[in-house]
Amino acid sequence: MDIEDCEAFYQEEIAQEMRADGLDPDHETPTYAWLSDHYRGFIAHLSRNFDLSPGDFYAEIGVPPNNEEDDDSPFAFVDDQETRQALESYLRELRDRQGRAESTVATRRSVLRRYVETYQQVNDTDDLLSPLRSERGSSEEKARVADTFDVLRRLDETLNTHASRRKYVQEVRQFYQHRVDFGKADYDPTTRLERRFGWDSAPDWDNPALDADQIQALYRTAETSADRLLVVGVCGWGLRPIEVCALHSRQLTLTPDEDDPEGPDPYIGFEEDERKNGPGTVALLVGVEELESRIDDLHDEFDDDWNGYLLPSSSSKSGHISTETARRHFRDLAEEAGVAVDGTAPTPKMGRRYWYTAYGAAVKRVAERFEGIAEEQGSKSAEVVLDNYLSKPERRRHRRDEMRDDLVGLFDS
Repeated sequence: MDIEDCEAFYQEEIAQEMRADGLDPDHETPTYAWLSDHYRGFIAHLSRNFDLSPGDFYAEIGVPPNNEEDDDSPFAFVDDQETRQALESYLRELRDRQGRAESTVATRRSVLRRYVETYQQVNDTDDLLSPLRSERGSSEEKARVADTFDVLRRLDETLNTHASRRKYVQEVRQFYQHRVDFGKADYDPTTRLERRFGWDSAPDWDNPALDADQIQALYRTAETSADRLLVVGVCGWGLRPIEVCALHSRQLTLTPDEDDPEGPDPYIGFEEDERKNGPGTVALLVGVEELESRIDDLHDEFDDDWNGYLLPSSSSKSGHISTETARRHFRDLAEEAGVAVDGTAPTPKMGRRYWYTAYGAAVKRVAERFEGIAEEQGSKSAEVVLDNYLSKPERRRHRRDEMRDDLVGLFDS
């Protein structure tokens, strides 16, 4: 079954079974436990063929249909009011009191949403707070949390490394620890969770990257403008997967003015709080033709109804595709192209690592070019010359010229 077949199966079979069990598919989705009892093979099919958890699938097909449209809370699905308010309050404090970047808050929000959704499905409740009021039942709650992470690590493609699992636990722990610190909880149920799963040793931070030949193979395999844009975005522009997914036409400056401080190259602009790290603009040294082709395709397809996103989605509340969908497309391209890293299909992050590797090499070459001048000036290193004798636009131009040499030809059909 493809996704459309799965949606039809859900509406025609699963929804009817829910009604027979006294559930209301017009206003709720089944818990993970219920779905596992009745349709275990369906869960396996979603995971194996589409890398979707049940929650991802529900979001993909837009169920339940009668959610409150005027409720913009990211935790609108949480039935327990106190838990919902605690999650929202915690994120507000991160943003307003602690001054965290919006991208940091967005990451924490995404992690907590996925965690609470999975906890809800596994444990038939989304009340995270009541069990924390006394350590008397702490062993049972720690078991429920462990069961939740058991499901998460099997269904979430991002939890495929030792380091990513530890990081995910730490993101969730911040919420629980916040409750403990302010006297709202007697204990943290994620304590020693890493040891329980064998994740407590120092992680291997070896981050593999795609090479140029593999990127060329991916690009040549991509048949649609959307897939080509995805490959160029992460490998040729160095964008995070979520930045590619959420790329909007208003961010693009394809024909800069002569006096544009960013220089003559087309570029993508980001708001100050949109990027956790990195510059507020990204030069488009390659891929402009692909970008223009994608824009033309979207105008032809949607005309005046286009929402401006380069990778739009009619079923997503955000208006653009999710990172899970992007990873799935990337994986499918890799499998079709015969590209693998350490025996497994690569993720978009591995394409982004190529860009950073190439950028580091370009910066080094620029520095080496000025070593002779540094010696004449009696400077300790070429970096001193670059900082003291070249303006910021000049340094940027030198780096871009070097980087362009690495990228030209990478995205030829």
